[in-house]
Amino acid sequence: MTTTGEDRFIFDPLAGGFVDDPYQQYAALRETDPVQHSDLLAGWVVTRHDDVGRLLRDPTISSSIHNATPTPLTENELARLGRQPRAARTVVLQDDPDHARTRHLMAEPFRARQVGGLRESITQRVHAAFDRLHHQHGSGPTSLDLVAEFAYPLPVEIFSEMLGVPDEDHPKFRYWTQCVARTVDPVMTDEERTECLAGLDEMYCYLEEQAAGKRENPTGDLMSHLVTAEVDGEGLSHDDLMAQLVTLYLAGHEPTAALISAGMLALLREPDQLAKLRAEPHLLGNAIHELLRFDGPNQFVRRITTEPIVLSGVELAGGAVVYASPASANRDARRWGDDADRVVIDRPDASRHLQFGAGAHACLGSHLARLQIEIAFAAILDRLDQVELAGDPVWNTRMFIRGLASLPIACTIRR
Repeated sequence: MTTTGEDRFIFDPLAGGFVDDPYQQYAALRETDPVQHSDLLAGWVVTRHDDVGRLLRDPTISSSIHNATPTPLTENELARLGRQPRAARTVVLQDDPDHARTRHLMAEPFRARQVGGLRESITQRVHAAFDRLHHQHGSGPTSLDLVAEFAYPLPVEIFSEMLGVPDEDHPKFRYWTQCVARTVDPVMTDEERTECLAGLDEMYCYLEEQAAGKRENPTGDLMSHLVTAEVDGEGLSHDDLMAQLVTLYLAGHEPTAALISAGMLALLREPDQLAKLRAEPHLLGNAIHELLRFDGPNQFVRRITTEPIVLSGVELAGGAVVYASPASANRDARRWGDDADRVVIDRPDASRHLQFGAGAHACLGSHLARLQIEIAFAAILDRLDQVELAGDPVWNTRMFIRGLASLPIACTIRR
């Protein structure tokens, strides 16, 4: 962690140890400098719960980089968006009224009732994955990488099925969604960005072909809905459709995969809570919320102020770029108490976490994400015995969407 001569902590996502445990830096910032200007990010890093919640809910706060006061970083991004105009049309970067209209067009398949109808097919996918693992590893003691062999491929399969994408194309989407996730980070080498944008172009081309087919022959899946959805006789334009499809893949895959593996790691490090969950499986729904609070994947949300605002005594001018951290807010002892840095699966208010955002931009797919995670954990508890760590977990190096690249475990797999 970087300090000045006055022992003031400086946020540094490139510092050693940050990838494995960013929460030490978040805690230091909450205590010493909760609204800190970052030269690296050319914006403000906000870490306390009340400030983050306010930024997420305030209707005057913008999601569009076009409203930011120009800096070299924002100008570079605007130049990139000029070369990739579809990327700028994603619902997560829109403000009202465009945001409200796009969200309305997309919302129907993600409502709780519609998502609930997917329980059986998701359960079948999850248990089919464990059947494959059992066939590969057998019934005796074994070791496997929970990320590579289960948590990462599973959400791609589920979401691709929802969109009507053939099973044989799922591996391509695993790579493409990685590319999309990496483009979100503000700090990246030119080589990495070139690779990611090339993957994004490939994904666009594939989805354009799929969407054209659904337009000609709708099949009742999610992509068919998005192709044909209308509000007041008007649907999504071609570029809007492509942007939302890419966004849905990112939002539907990366956070879900990350929480399955990070949540399991958290439980393995808190064996009393894992034992409690096995003994009291009715706590699973609440436990999912608690794991999202404790180490959810969404570390930062970028917002732009449109008028002056005061946060923790610091005044930000209009046009300021703000990096609000739900991950830090969800560990703030001012909100969660002295056990904020522990997993407590029966925490009474766990569902009040900010991992799915809040306000107008609250996560559209939160019902789907929770359902997938709940079914995945139920299957893990049912199909894996004698689970323990079999090596050091490896985290990805992304600042915005945190997740494990590898989680080696030892276990036995039930038939």
